[in-house]
Amino acid sequence: MGKIASVIVTVLVIGGGLVYLLSSSFGDSMVYYKTVDELLAQRDRFEGRAVRINGVLEEQSIRQKPGTGEYRFTIAKGDKKLTVAYEGVLPDAMQPGREIVVHGRLAPQSDIFEASEIMTKCPSKYEAEAKSRN
Repeated sequence: MGKIASVIVTVLVIGGGLVYLLSSSFGDSMVYYKTVDELLAQRDRFEGRAVRINGVLEEQSIRQKPGTGEYRFTIAKGDKKLTVAYEGVLPDAMQPGREIVVHGRLAPQSDIFEASEIMTKCPSKYEAEAKSRN
């Protein structure tokens, strides 16, 4: 019985270690995906945390700080709006009325979403594919 007990303890220790390593490594890389309205409804939960936000780029909302690559723009879902701050090159496909996804963090005590990445959704590509299937 002593040998069986030591094997069980060894398996439990190794298994527990693997579970810990997997959960800690996946926990650091997990990013929530929310819409603008979902984020704002749960803002306390997501302030300062990495998250991807989906929304529609508002008409005439893109503003560039003169002489820099710093931008501010507004994305919306329904009647909820969120101001996004971004530094870098904007995607060519980033057009008003188009769905975009921004990755970053909601600044604590602020209505500014600090984006580190922007991805655009291209509906024309999917519409063309759907028409070709019919």
